[in-house]
Amino acid sequence: MAENKLPDDVETFMSASVPQRSAVVGGSTHIPLIDHSKQIKTLKDIKVPEKFFNRMCLGVQVLDELFGGPDFPGLLPGSSILFTGMPGAGKSTAALQFADLLQKNSGRNILYNVGEESDIMVTIRGNRIGVKGDFGISQIDDVNDLIDACRDTGVEVLFQDSLQSLVDKTAPETMGGKAIWKRVAKKLHKFAKSDDVAVWIIGHITKGGDFAGPMEIKHDVDVHAHIKLNPETMARQFQLTKNRWGPAGIPYECNLGQKGLDFQAMSLVETDDNEDEKGNKAGERREAITKLIKDALLGEGEFQGKPEKISAYCLNRFPDPFTKKVGVDCSGGFWRSMVERVRNQLAAEGHIVGETIIENRKHVFVEI
Repeated sequence: MAENKLPDDVETFMSASVPQRSAVVGGSTHIPLIDHSKQIKTLKDIKVPEKFFNRMCLGVQVLDELFGGPDFPGLLPGSSILFTGMPGAGKSTAALQFADLLQKNSGRNILYNVGEESDIMVTIRGNRIGVKGDFGISQIDDVNDLIDACRDTGVEVLFQDSLQSLVDKTAPETMGGKAIWKRVAKKLHKFAKSDDVAVWIIGHITKGGDFAGPMEIKHDVDVHAHIKLNPETMARQFQLTKNRWGPAGIPYECNLGQKGLDFQAMSLVETDDNEDEKGNKAGERREAITKLIKDALLGEGEFQGKPEKISAYCLNRFPDPFTKKVGVDCSGGFWRSMVERVRNQLAAEGHIVGETIIENRKHVFVEI
């Protein structure tokens, strides 16, 4: 039987078509990739700029390790961060604090671009929470103009409050809603990567607690940070649900008071899947807060012998009766519902309950 052999011309063709192989190393063969368009690089030849080893730190150990991990704490230049939270949770307050911390501890050129409030309103909040405010603030509503302004002024960290307030004047007139948000977010994400600028994008959420925008935005960004109200403690729970540069899924809590979020007192949250127990704890806390408000209104403790009045800021010096942390969280609907509940109880007991406005704040008072 004749030996199977390819014709000489076929063998010549096959030999010319197969790339020349390099020497065998460790039992494997390396075939060098030749890219004549120069679009492909060899990974080992890419040099990482020094600035990527110089993370931007906020000066709060827990936060820095949340974003970068214990070995490389802080924010990586060129990161895109989606920051979401329920209404009233403190997104804008936290963002102002983050900007201030980055400026003070990393000395970076920072721009806070606001689209839903005036610069005066932001300044009022900043003064209240005690931020130094040594960073830029703008009210640019077009994403292209915003990116140009950042490049012209050498911005290193951009805060956009919020995604939904930005437009794109280059978009087709027929485009709107979520399509615009996706377009704007992609431009900000690409700007972060091309210019090594850390970009924070504050985004709204739906009533169900999900991000009110295309899921593609969450996939594109490097980090998704979320803040919400803990129904058990009424503290703010902060965690990174996605993080390409560090740990994710680790919830921490801190209180929100007159001076903003107390990041220095952040504590790890113990997860508890027992919903019945959670409901019981929340109920116990409501009862404890109700008693504290009632005692304060009736003149016990620090209010003894003084004109009886109480506002949302009066209790920030009291230890929380449930969590034992200093400063009772009296923000939002929880505070209003508790005060109303106590007022009804006191009125039913024959006390004269009223309210007055002092320095633009509502105070509840009772005659004993």
